[in-house]
Amino acid sequence: MKFKYSFFVLSLLFIFNASELIAQNSGKGVAKLKGKVLNFGSTVVLNDFSETQNITPASFNRQVDIYKDSIIELEVPLKAPAYFRIGRNKLYLSPGDNLEFIIDNNRSDYAIFKGKGSAINTYMKDVPFPKAGSFIEAGRNLKTSPNEMLTFILSAAKERNRQLTSLKGVSPEFIRLEKARNRADIIKSILAVPAYSYGLFKDKPKEDQETYNKEFKRISDPVKDSLLKNFFDPSLLQVEVYRDIDSYLDLTKAKPSDLQIFHDWQKANNIARSIIKPLSDKSKIPSIKLVVDSIKTKKYRDILHLLLAEKMKFGEGDGAIDFAVKNIDGTTTMLSSLKGKIIYIDIWATWCGPCMAEMPNLEELKEKYKSENDLAIVSLSVDDNDPIWLKNLEKRKPEGIQWRIDRPKLSAYEVESIPRYILIGKDFKIANFTAPKASDIELTKILNKLLGH
Repeated sequence: MKFKYSFFVLSLLFIFNASELIAQNSGKGVAKLKGKVLNFGSTVVLNDFSETQNITPASFNRQVDIYKDSIIELEVPLKAPAYFRIGRNKLYLSPGDNLEFIIDNNRSDYAIFKGKGSAINTYMKDVPFPKAGSFIEAGRNLKTSPNEMLTFILSAAKERNRQLTSLKGVSPEFIRLEKARNRADIIKSILAVPAYSYGLFKDKPKEDQETYNKEFKRISDPVKDSLLKNFFDPSLLQVEVYRDIDSYLDLTKAKPSDLQIFHDWQKANNIARSIIKPLSDKSKIPSIKLVVDSIKTKKYRDILHLLLAEKMKFGEGDGAIDFAVKNIDGTTTMLSSLKGKIIYIDIWATWCGPCMAEMPNLEELKEKYKSENDLAIVSLSVDDNDPIWLKNLEKRKPEGIQWRIDRPKLSAYEVESIPRYILIGKDFKIANFTAPKASDIELTKILNKLLGH
């Protein structure tokens, strides 16, 4: 069975790679990118930002080393236009694009684009973030009255639509997708107001916020419901914010074929998130394959098979994949320098709230096992640059091993979210691909067992 499945996956990989080769040999099947990147590490990643974003294997995202003078250059094989992301900037790339740019990882609105495809991507640099409540911008655009708040949201969307329709020489398909984005951003903004309104009432009675939210709901619900009406279209799943409002869409009048695609997309994301990505026991892959095969939409089914193939290549019981890290003093060290010890790795960043909340527990863990010479507890930062990382260390003064790495260089370990913990045995094999955090009593049990206690 394993042989047959491996052969099936190899066939899929051949098909995917063959399509890329065809695209590469056709000038019209490639988008060319060249530009300067600021405030990145030593590597930049071109991320898939389509509806397959969360089911695509991390290794399929294009990693590009940064040249001297912060320059990167790459060609992207494309059979059709698609959404991507570099740093904070969302891109819409089409076959035949020849794009020059400056992209700042700290500010998407600082980006500058020239060449074919520049008009679209200049527009894209101001796309609001759904995870920040779209037009609410994480509370920065809150207004003191519900009427003002709703007026602001509608005005912001109107201005985006004005900018969109003023673009010259762009495809009708891009206009269609971005009009849908603006419509979905209104819905997302309305849904986000009750949570973010806390910022207006931090020092006021709770009843004031409740009154605000109640009135905002009264005036905004008719707008939201009107926008949701007849808004179901699975082709719009390409747009990030549309995916964020999927549970609010009215499916009552949907065509059975469209419903099948939509439900398969939801199912594929759930399988990837809940079953495949947390998987550590590779012996379970054949049974998971049966679940994947129940998805009728070929596109999603094939990508999940590729995700399973990644799991077959590397997981618990396999030898750890070595990588280079930076020490506090600027020198380079390899993970394998700790070979022969049990290695507990805490992957974190200064901007990660849950990571920082767990730091006191990590220090307690170090204190508890400080006499164990066979155990190395490593704090591995994935901050984008040294100064931010070093400033945090200077402030906290943590004990033990402190390393930093550019996150793309951990692609084999599928570090899609943090905090993340990895445990490696004395034999330099993966003991736990997603280990418990320092405050979890299960970690103590696992460590004591590995230490022979």
